[in-house]
Amino acid sequence: MKRKIFCLSLAFALLLPAAASACTLWAAQGSAVNGGGSMIVKNRDWLPNQYQHLKLIKPEKGYAYFSLYAEGTPAGTKAGINEHGLVAVSATAGSIPAGERAKIEGLPSLTRVLGECASVEEALSRTDLLVGPKILMLADKKRVAAVEIGPGSFSVRVVENGAIFHTNHYVHDDMLTFNVKVGLSSRQRYERIGELVGEDDWTFSFSDFLGFSEDRKGGADNGIFRTGSAPGKTRTVAVWAVRLPAEGSPEIYVKLLNPGEEEKVFHYSAEKLFEDY
Repeated sequence: MKRKIFCLSLAFALLLPAAASACTLWAAQGSAVNGGGSMIVKNRDWLPNQYQHLKLIKPEKGYAYFSLYAEGTPAGTKAGINEHGLVAVSATAGSIPAGERAKIEGLPSLTRVLGECASVEEALSRTDLLVGPKILMLADKKRVAAVEIGPGSFSVRVVENGAIFHTNHYVHDDMLTFNVKVGLSSRQRYERIGELVGEDDWTFSFSDFLGFSEDRKGGADNGIFRTGSAPGKTRTVAVWAVRLPAEGSPEIYVKLLNPGEEEKVFHYSAEKLFEDY
């Protein structure tokens, strides 16, 4: 497994509007978290043409996991936490055009990571799962990690005291070559979430992280929380957030913004959720 050093330097070949599958991811661990442990959030952005719901999944083999699940194309788990407290979220590597991404082998969903891995360390050791262009973010109580996966290679940053953040293009030095076309929204959201979580000496509460999910600086199409400047444009359709305290049960927060429905907010204790399953 290659481990690369995270770098904020960017090389943009071309600035284009963001793809439908744009998302913003951020996480913190250790001294950056009030009370210790880890936190992770995904703002899921999509066209208003999918219905999302929450469900517990128990594979025939492997670990049970709680899933943010989207119906439609492409259907599947978009974020999740498993019974061992491993959280996995992903974002499209939109800086590789969709047609090129479709030609590259290996686009495994989050289901294998959640169903087969009990920790961040274990997930990172499973190089067979780190394939297919995407941005993957992982968290457990002890560490958080950002994985940039490109054609035939990947780059990892593990954090045990600090914060990480991502949008839809590559930022690790050795992955910049895969930035064929970088969306304006991805760039602006990356800069903004970096302003919010990027200071080394900041300590964040779960409320702080949930507040960042509502940040609209950048406007309807380029803010962290996107409303879409027209009815058919990409917007934030869900917020998935998990606090993993150093001791005790993970806390799960989910906001669903399905088209044509009022927003729905859910709070769960992971321990109780899996006990009741």
